[in-house]
Amino acid sequence: MPREVKKRGRRHQEKERKSKETDRYERSAKRFKTEHIPAEETADAVAVSGDAGDDFIGFNIERPRGVEEPQEETEFYGLLEPQEQEYYANVNNKIVANDFESPEDRSKFIEAVHRETEGKELKVASSQSCSRYLEKIIMLSTPEQLRRLFSTFIGNLTYLVRHRFGSHCCETLFLQAAKHVEKATSKTSTDSRDLPSMETLFLQATEELEPNMGFLLTERFASHTVRVLFLVLSGDSLDDESVKTMLASRKKEKLDAPVEKASVSENRRVVPKSFRTALDRLISSGVSTLDTTYLRALATHPTGNPVLQLLVHLELNGPAKSKSSTQNSVLQKLLPDEQLEDGSESAKFIAGLIYDPAGSHLVEILVKELPGKTFKKLYKNILKSRLRSICKNDTASYVAIRLLERLGKDDLAEVKGPLLGDLPLLIARRRTGLIRVLVERCAVRGVDLGDVADVIRAEYTKANSDFLSSLLDLPDSETGAKLDDVADEKKPASKQAHKTDVHGSLLAQAMLQAPKVSQIVQDSLLAVEMSTLIAICQDPASSRVIQSALAPKDSNLQFRRQFVPRFYGHIAALAQNLTGSYVADALWSGTEGLHFMKERLADDLANHESMIRESPFGRNVWKNWAMDIYRRRPGEWRALAKGQGHDQTRDAPQQRQGQNESAGVKKKSAIELARERHAQKKSQSTNKKHTPATSANAVVPTRA
Repeated sequence: MPREVKKRGRRHQEKERKSKETDRYERSAKRFKTEHIPAEETADAVAVSGDAGDDFIGFNIERPRGVEEPQEETEFYGLLEPQEQEYYANVNNKIVANDFESPEDRSKFIEAVHRETEGKELKVASSQSCSRYLEKIIMLSTPEQLRRLFSTFIGNLTYLVRHRFGSHCCETLFLQAAKHVEKATSKTSTDSRDLPSMETLFLQATEELEPNMGFLLTERFASHTVRVLFLVLSGDSLDDESVKTMLASRKKEKLDAPVEKASVSENRRVVPKSFRTALDRLISSGVSTLDTTYLRALATHPTGNPVLQLLVHLELNGPAKSKSSTQNSVLQKLLPDEQLEDGSESAKFIAGLIYDPAGSHLVEILVKELPGKTFKKLYKNILKSRLRSICKNDTASYVAIRLLERLGKDDLAEVKGPLLGDLPLLIARRRTGLIRVLVERCAVRGVDLGDVADVIRAEYTKANSDFLSSLLDLPDSETGAKLDDVADEKKPASKQAHKTDVHGSLLAQAMLQAPKVSQIVQDSLLAVEMSTLIAICQDPASSRVIQSALAPKDSNLQFRRQFVPRFYGHIAALAQNLTGSYVADALWSGTEGLHFMKERLADDLANHESMIRESPFGRNVWKNWAMDIYRRRPGEWRALAKGQGHDQTRDAPQQRQGQNESAGVKKKSAIELARERHAQKKSQSTNKKHTPATSANAVVPTRA
């Protein structure tokens, strides 16, 4: 009797178990028919579509008549053939290699890819692998190609923005098309006159997504694309780092394409007036039916919180700031109690958000961007009494940082007293970022930092350890580092496996900017062992402390006079290290006003010329120190070292020419300068009596 066919192994058994559980979940997740549900329950029932999960919040409970909630993703545009997938993989390899002969060649290649993709745009955007390639193609497309692709997506956006892979393509398309809104309205090519403009395409996308905006705000994939659309319509900068954190999570895949980046990014973009109207309609469609309870639920929702952050940001920074007092205002619905008195519902709501991992980001936005009058109420009624406990909490400490950045001089001086007693605990818990902001803001506001300096010094040197070693968390093995490792060109980064504390380095740099606190770091730099100092110069994070200490100031001249000689005999080794070369460059400006020290360091570089020229980092140091001028024209180099040069090129002849122009000397033309050089060369050749050598080993005499 034949035996049953079975597969051995735990993997197959585990796979079968998971498939059974999935089938059971799908059967239990099916909707019940309406006739099996009592009438009193169907009145309040909210249908949830897709894989929204238990944390989904249904916002559009009362939908306008004729508007239906999006159903399951029944649309299917087909799968790409294996040959098509291979084609787009080759396109991606070509884009990554970027081995085009010219920009025109690359443009022709992208145009050919668009012709091949015509009619398959939706299939490519829905493909797991090829959607990434389509994003790179979009980044390299011209405005006309973007308009053609955008017009293809219109009518299918409601499906694409909710698709796991298509949502990323829509997001990239919105960002790239937003850069050409102004140009598209002014320029129209003859080949695409039948295509709508960028402005029209964005307005059509707004009209298509508007009926379902309440659902899309918290949809798993669509919320990212909706945030990008909000930002594009608002006219805010697309390169602002503070806004980028609201658009996409840290897990988003970074796709690189050989795109020329703009050198200067504008703070505000010029967008048509119709964009602001469309943005107001979108926000109203998603928020108008929500009351305070549902809107506050967004603050702790993992997907809805970034949307709420962006809405509050746009409302507080938009051109129509008076809208914050209207009835449909997001902020007005979120905080209906204008006085924000302690014990009110709004105060309890904010106090609860401070310690929430998601809600604390919204409190940061409020602290940073609220109008001054409202911020004072928020601080005095809610945050002031809780500041000490906020500073001790892992999550709430970021709110405290934003709060310290905005406080005035009197409030900051008042806050410093209670925080002074908590500094030992904050240092023990490594709240270095909070201490750094306290030092920076006190230095800016002119608040005395003497008592803060005493506590910092005592805590970081409690175990008789060096201040910098304790602050930067340097291991003991670093003190025994060999100086020969610095010049190892094959190991440009630091040889240590242990990374120094980046926040400790930032704190040390902030302390160097405050006169009463800088003495602690300066004394530690003078007392640290030379091997440890070299190890600090090799570390990418801690080396910035050395560079900041060498920044020329009138207040640190005496310190630089004592600190710079420690690098005698070591600058050549530092110049051959990736990180140490930045310290070697900083020594040029660090010896300002100390010309004899600068000449001594230049002599060390000149003695190791052959080794320095073999290293790519050393060649940069050699150029920045103008060592060629030091070798050939020492007089000009000394004038340059004393601050008579203009730029990094160390062009002393240009400086003399500028001095002549300022003194009223007439500038000579190019032909006159050429005649003078020819006459000088001729006179030098006539003065020489010997016969020049003509052999292959003859040395051509250098010009004086």
